[in-house]
Amino acid sequence: MTTGTSSRADLLPEPTELTNPFWDGLSEGKLRLQHCDDCDKYQYPAETFCFHCGSLNVEWKDASGKGEVHTFITVHQRYHPAFADLIPYNVSVIELAEGPRLVSNVESIAPEDVRIGMPVRIAPREESNGQYAIAFERDE
Repeated sequence: MTTGTSSRADLLPEPTELTNPFWDGLSEGKLRLQHCDDCDKYQYPAETFCFHCGSLNVEWKDASGKGEVHTFITVHQRYHPAFADLIPYNVSVIELAEGPRLVSNVESIAPEDVRIGMPVRIAPREESNGQYAIAFERDE
């Protein structure tokens, strides 16, 4: 990561061997999560073992890409130059239909229209470097 960068693309994590399936899924418009074959639970973020039962029997599966807003905040101040053009914007915790929660944002909606419990679906956003960032949109 470059210090003082004004590009959101530069802030994305570098894909690794462990996380490549997640990033590849986003580039295909899908949400891919790890799933444990032993306890039948999904998890995020990626790890080499199951968070729930400790099994090493985890594999990547396409998830529904659906969830709901668990909680959110609206950002009105510029905390980083890469986000200055987005103000105001929401930072949302999305509870996925499969169970895990992740931090993202709901796009294509005014920040004041985001609501707890609002149904959302995956809407990956391509950044300037060709990598995809996870984002959501209202699911009607």
